[in-house]
Amino acid sequence: MEQVLYSLPDGWRWLPFGNLIALLQNGINGTQNDEKSGVPVSRIETLQNNNLDINRIKHIEATDSDIKKYEYQDGDLIFSHINSFEKVGKIALYKNQIPNLIHGVNLLRIRLVSDVDPMFIYFYIQSPIFRRLLEPNIKRAINQASINQKNLSNILIPFCESSREQKRIVEKLDALLTRIDTAIEHLQESGTLADALSKNGLSEIFESLKDRYEVVPLSSVVKINSGIALPKLFKNGFSDGDIPFFKVAQMNNHHETMVAPEITFNETVAKEHKIKLFPKGSTLIPKRGGAILTNKKRMLLEDASYDSNIMGLKADESKISDEYLFAFMRTIDLANFVDASTIPQVNNKHIDQMQIPLASIEEQADVVNRVNLLVKKVESVNSQIQSQLNDFLALKNSILDSAFKGEL
Repeated sequence: MEQVLYSLPDGWRWLPFGNLIALLQNGINGTQNDEKSGVPVSRIETLQNNNLDINRIKHIEATDSDIKKYEYQDGDLIFSHINSFEKVGKIALYKNQIPNLIHGVNLLRIRLVSDVDPMFIYFYIQSPIFRRLLEPNIKRAINQASINQKNLSNILIPFCESSREQKRIVEKLDALLTRIDTAIEHLQESGTLADALSKNGLSEIFESLKDRYEVVPLSSVVKINSGIALPKLFKNGFSDGDIPFFKVAQMNNHHETMVAPEITFNETVAKEHKIKLFPKGSTLIPKRGGAILTNKKRMLLEDASYDSNIMGLKADESKISDEYLFAFMRTIDLANFVDASTIPQVNNKHIDQMQIPLASIEEQADVVNRVNLLVKKVESVNSQIQSQLNDFLALKNSILDSAFKGEL
């Protein structure tokens, strides 16, 4: 008996995805290289924005039989079935964008039967309907998520049997979504420009001080406080008191301050377990790992403790204010200071390399006001941009939903 999720028009029916697939195949396994030795090969990172990014391919040594077995053909779908939970289901359509590309590991190649327009399925996989059906079939693991071929093949497709109607829907979706994607791209460029202007504006404020004031190493006017290893008591969570313990992941909030700690404790616990507290007003930065490249800075609003992946900078208030320090750190791109090792790190020596103008206390207050005004203006612009982006994404999803209900 045919499974039905919602009613479809005449000429449509629900089918398992597998009924429409002629070939479902994982990719070639082997050592990939950046030296363009061998043939170009797809990889998880090649899938970007529902397309293939030519700058993210690698190469692999392959035999003639490998090439025959794995070389993409026009109309093949490339599906990410092993990724983070959110990115399982990323899709691209091969249209000879990269000649002689072969199918790489940790991706699925989907070749459809002859009476199915690949673009019809390509758009369906981007739809909210498909996502709702996909997610219950994704298996989570510690560092990744995945869907197996069997479960993918069992996902239902609202299939239009008329090739002519498929083509009409595809052409209409292509026209509408191209316009939306272009608008989204322009908005994203506006956001990038706003951020760049903000960064330049902030830098100019501090550059203008260097002609009038002594410039000193940042380490000479701050106390550097590296975080502590997570106490064993907190390993499985802890909530008893009002003193926060912050992890580096909590710097991902959209505030300029550290808020909503997952772990709290009291003074008795702090004394018994010798948990070090760090002073309010400290500017926090990521100290280790990929978090550094997010370039986030946050201020502590109260005395608190934090983990060893965080570094705190506390102003010597006889020389600079906490707010002036935070404003200055906004101008710093942490990526310019990290050690070029396997794991990026910011250490005390990097703080010594940062140079800060030692403005008068009165001028520091003026600088803080100017910086805050500029930041608020940019935040307002970005908020408007994000609102418009959300509207366009909602419109895109609505159009896709309508298309696969036979209503477009």
